[in-house]
Amino acid sequence: MTFYQRLKAGWANADAIAFDDGVVTLTYGELDAATGRAASALLGQGLEPGDRICLAMQKSLAQIVVLLGALRAGLVVLPLNPDSPAEVVADQISRTAPVLLIGERGDGWRARTESGPAAVSRCLDADPASPHDPLHATEHTDPDRFSVDDEAGAIILFTSGSTGRPKAVIHSHGALFANTEALRIIWDINASDRLLHVLPTMHAHGLIVAPMPILLAGGTVVLRPRFDPGDAVAWLPRVTCFMGVPFYYGQLIQHPQFTADLARQLRLAICGSAPILPEVRTQVEDRLGLPLLERYGMTETLIMTANSPARNRAGSVGLPLPGWSLRIRSHVSHEIAHPQEIGEVEARGPLALPSYLDDRAETARKTGPDDYFRTGDVGWVDTDGFLHITGRADDLIIYAGLKIQPSEVEAALVAINGVVDVCVFGVPHPHAGQAVMAAVVPAVGTSLTPAVIRAELIGKLPATKIPKRVYVVSTLPRNAMGKLRRDLLRKACEHGTL
Repeated sequence: MTFYQRLKAGWANADAIAFDDGVVTLTYGELDAATGRAASALLGQGLEPGDRICLAMQKSLAQIVVLLGALRAGLVVLPLNPDSPAEVVADQISRTAPVLLIGERGDGWRARTESGPAAVSRCLDADPASPHDPLHATEHTDPDRFSVDDEAGAIILFTSGSTGRPKAVIHSHGALFANTEALRIIWDINASDRLLHVLPTMHAHGLIVAPMPILLAGGTVVLRPRFDPGDAVAWLPRVTCFMGVPFYYGQLIQHPQFTADLARQLRLAICGSAPILPEVRTQVEDRLGLPLLERYGMTETLIMTANSPARNRAGSVGLPLPGWSLRIRSHVSHEIAHPQEIGEVEARGPLALPSYLDDRAETARKTGPDDYFRTGDVGWVDTDGFLHITGRADDLIIYAGLKIQPSEVEAALVAINGVVDVCVFGVPHPHAGQAVMAAVVPAVGTSLTPAVIRAELIGKLPATKIPKRVYVVSTLPRNAMGKLRRDLLRKACEHGTL
């Protein structure tokens, strides 16, 4: 069965609202008909299961309909951001070799894809204003006539590239469903739930993790075009679930209307894609009167651990999902670590881990003979099995042999009155290996200086961990999912442009 067919199997009420974008709604019956038309239009192009297509549409109901229609037809979908630079488009298309590109009418996509290394043999226009029939199907075939197995490819996602060149990862229909079902169960999502969806849909968080458990349960996805604090506050009284990244929550706590009274129907507030500062988490929980549930995953694995309303430990990213097992490999002995010992997180899931599409060597490097995946993240597991992430192995700063986690220094910095955002990173040092640096965003109206900030850390951190230099900046570089781009800060610092 395709991922779509498994989603559909749980829809008990065809008249229930599946999507609401504030203007247009789609019931489950209408969604099924719309995805059937989209699948028919794609199959009418002569495509067959396993063929790859590139979906280059802005976030919209129409985009989701085309995605689900393609999955229903057994096709492999590459979601591509239409706003990406030309060189990114060329790289992703040349590496994945789609046979068809779906873009929006009048957006210039044909000119960008008809020549050069990004050439695609066929293009198809989609109408974002027509979610009921975005591909204007002229033929109506049986959209479910093909069957695929669990290991068949379904979607290609590119990693964020924050630690190097983005890698293409292909996920199977079985992996998508296993992750979706596990999240529905652990978060106890049901048909009465309404999710406020403000995430971008070019990444796993916004495309799979947030909407699919809701759709599996027969609930409603309130699809907003982007995150805006004012818009989010306007919609929160009408939803039961909110999923965001730390940056979103940092913005919301600055909005005076972000209160428990406003969000009185909210029962799930979930955070992921990047670590959240303890100070921000505490303020969110105080405002809402709800625990902020963190979870942990990555493009290669989807979600591996999560906190739930029933079992939540603040500061952790939760327990392994059903079918997942975790272990920590010690940085010191390189053996499997004991509880509370820090090391690299390794994980094994219920299905074979996905592979990097065009890099067999990297797949072999990241996946050992026992199928445990090396995440590159550093953390520890407590005696109750909750995972705590302390940072990326690549972000570890080694100063004169001392291993320093940026998160430890960041926690001390954000505790300083007037500091609203921080990023700690290492740069080469001629004698000590690496030096600790920090970029700090002060609150509006404050007059924090680098000297004042460094003085505040005296006595709170060992001298070796106090940043050698503090840069006061107006904003920090982040990717679309809110992850800090330490690599950009390192380059700017080394080039003297920070």
